[in-house]
Amino acid sequence: MAKRITTQELHREVEQVKRDITVIKDNHLAHLERSMANLEVDVKDNRRYFDNRLNNLDSKIWALVLLALSTLGATIASIVM
Repeated sequence: MAKRITTQELHREVEQVKRDITVIKDNHLAHLERSMANLEVDVKDNRRYFDNRLNNLDSKIWALVLLALSTLGATIASIVM
């Protein structure tokens, strides 16, 4: 026959579980929360960096397109005249 647990023992176990939950919440989950916040900032910084790089690249491509068109226009103008 299994040993019966007393109300006091059950109460102690419940209190221990409550303490364990508090430790987990305050220690482990707090670390995860800080890590997630740091990761969020890093992702925003990376996005800003790559947005700036793509904008610079876009400007350079448009400059090359305009240069090519002006060269083509000058070439056609010199042939026609």
